[in-house]
Amino acid sequence: MDRTLRFRPARAAALTLVLAACATGPTDPAPARLAQAAQLANPTATFNQLQAISAVTNTPLFESFTVLTPHFTPASAAPSVALTVLSFELATRYSPWHRSVPLTTHHAVLTRSPTLRHATAPPPGRTFVWDPTANDYIASADSGAPATGQRFVLYAISQRTGLPSDPLVGIGYVDLTDRSAGDSSALGVALVGTPTGGPATTYASYTIAGPGAGPTSLTGFVTDGTTRLDMRVDFTTSPGTRGVVTTIDVPGQDLHVSESVTVSQESGDTTRMRTDLSVVSGGETVRATGDVTVDTTTHIGSGSMAVSVNDCAFATIALGGPDLVFTAAPGVALTTTDQTTLRALFSTSFELFGTVRLLVVPAQQASSPPRHPNPCAPSRTGAWSPSLPSSSKRACHPERRKREGPAFGVKPV
Repeated sequence: MDRTLRFRPARAAALTLVLAACATGPTDPAPARLAQAAQLANPTATFNQLQAISAVTNTPLFESFTVLTPHFTPASAAPSVALTVLSFELATRYSPWHRSVPLTTHHAVLTRSPTLRHATAPPPGRTFVWDPTANDYIASADSGAPATGQRFVLYAISQRTGLPSDPLVGIGYVDLTDRSAGDSSALGVALVGTPTGGPATTYASYTIAGPGAGPTSLTGFVTDGTTRLDMRVDFTTSPGTRGVVTTIDVPGQDLHVSESVTVSQESGDTTRMRTDLSVVSGGETVRATGDVTVDTTTHIGSGSMAVSVNDCAFATIALGGPDLVFTAAPGVALTTTDQTTLRALFSTSFELFGTVRLLVVPAQQASSPPRHPNPCAPSRTGAWSPSLPSSSKRACHPERRKREGPAFGVKPV
């Protein structure tokens, strides 16, 4: 017997052991039958769950929050917003679903940090409204703001300009409330919709512990009125590295989502994102662990994401070309539905991280007042406006600002 024939039974036995360990259903005790390879129990159900999570932020109110939040934060928040935009771009580029409200079509303009005129935050109890001439928020005499914080009115966003439509149409507001106690600082954030002829409805309410330059945690919920996400997020920071651990429970559904993300600056123009997303439902755990490097200048990424089902290898997602490439694990046959669900996993991983980053942007307001976000627009009396350096033609280039949004001239850290 030659060497090939001699070792063939051993290979078959090893394959049987591997497949048996990853069986997803009952196995025949007969030794001649191989167990099933890893497979998604219901890929369509998993896809629908991921799409429902994305739908929570697919509303005009959340779009307004996304666009306008950077306008009431200081310029020091620009790198944070730039990384948020980068995550949303990856999610949108490879998403299997079409959002009625795009994640990255319009964003507020942020440039490098100028010197602020105001050394302290504005007095509490003030409501800030949008001034179309200044393209900025200004203090108003409107009532309703929290006694220990500020209120920012949100508006319908023009798809042409990416700013509040003209004439202004108010659709809700954000309340920022000081919830500090003793030596512990905390900021409360409430996102409230005010539909015409309908009651005010809270679509997000959460508390950020340790607001300012380095929030430590976020607890609360976000909803679109149909699906509610109860969230707990913990943040860590070390030299050159940022970590985010998110856990989500969906009330009324057998669904638990968790994700750990570590972001590091590999070089001047390269950011590395290591992700670990788990979706647990119906006794099945789908896990996607990714290692992606993104060029912050071109916004082109490369890397891969390994997907397992109940700890058994299922597929690998490769990033680096014009589209994602899916490779089945040994013994696995990927269906078209499987590939669509894999695409949803990839998109959800980066969208969830971007959403969490966006939710803590208002915490930057706790340590200093927002700046004037448009260096090319004139300041007005009563507006929060810094002493801006003279604007160069590059800083005021409208087409590039519209295309790159808050990432314009800013590298994420």
